[in-house]
Amino acid sequence: MKKWCSKAAVFLAGILTVSGLTLTGCGQAETPDVITIRIAHDNNVNTPLHKAFLEFKDLVETGSQGRMEVVIFPGGQMGSVQDTFEQCRRGDIEMSGSTTSNFTRAMPEFAVWESFYMFDDTAHAKRVFESEAGRKMMEPLKRMNLTGIGYMELGFRNFSNSKHPIQTEEDLKGLKIRGYNPLQIKAWESVGVNTTSVSWNELFTSLQQRLIDGQECATNSFYTEKFYEAQKYWSLTRHVFTNFLWYASSDFMDSLSESDQAFIMKCAQEAIDYNWELADLSEAEILRELEEEGFPVNEVDISVRRRLGEKINAVIREDIIANCGTDTYNMLMDAVAAERRE
Repeated sequence: MKKWCSKAAVFLAGILTVSGLTLTGCGQAETPDVITIRIAHDNNVNTPLHKAFLEFKDLVETGSQGRMEVVIFPGGQMGSVQDTFEQCRRGDIEMSGSTTSNFTRAMPEFAVWESFYMFDDTAHAKRVFESEAGRKMMEPLKRMNLTGIGYMELGFRNFSNSKHPIQTEEDLKGLKIRGYNPLQIKAWESVGVNTTSVSWNELFTSLQQRLIDGQECATNSFYTEKFYEAQKYWSLTRHVFTNFLWYASSDFMDSLSESDQAFIMKCAQEAIDYNWELADLSEAEILRELEEEGFPVNEVDISVRRRLGEKINAVIREDIIANCGTDTYNMLMDAVAAERRE
């Protein structure tokens, strides 16, 4: 019986080696190594972004029948945005991401995304990000040994204040708000807004004590930071769109077969679509809750937003072009115009 088992083991070993399995003993086989995809990001677990990564995990692990696993490190567990950027470049982790504004020093082309009033709504933004120009905008990642996966949504920045709702350009004049970088300060001051340096950690107290009149941020931040307790109006100016650029280690992607790469990208696109859907639903829910609590929320007419965009971008355009270059600027702005639905 032992002699038969030995011969059978030799015979099976030949078959299983051809099929990618190795025999470790009579009747025992090892499966191929599992492909592990580690994703690190700095958002908390309740955000649409993290939920989209969980969707990606489910799609990958289910679709690969366990041949791949996804491990997610949320909330800055692996360090800052810059830490995980370097970890991914080195191949210590497989994927990460952040808003492009965090990478303009390393990849100045991304400065073009800092333009004001680029998009009419989130659907317009998604069309541009997924256009040929949007995909081309991920190419600077290549020189960092990174591969662009796609863009997710963190949302539009809007304007709150304690004086009056913002409905026209005139309503902005004279308001004092937090200024946090040279481009943003120059943009707002071009339409009559006064800015003063206030750190994010000091912002609520500054609003509460009326040291400044208002601030601008994403709807989710306005709600989670409870700025509504220190402000009277939330105006949907939608002046800047904050993206989240998802990228992968090029070494990792290049190590995969073409079919595995295509599978991962397909799962990623489904997760990206899920993120945009969740982000829009989350904002709508927050706005509904604010209105139910009696907090004034107002839409700013698109004609007003476009006029503001023309004025502000005329002032900051050269600053942006100085970083991203004329060709990049014109390419993206052509795509913005082409994807606009009048």
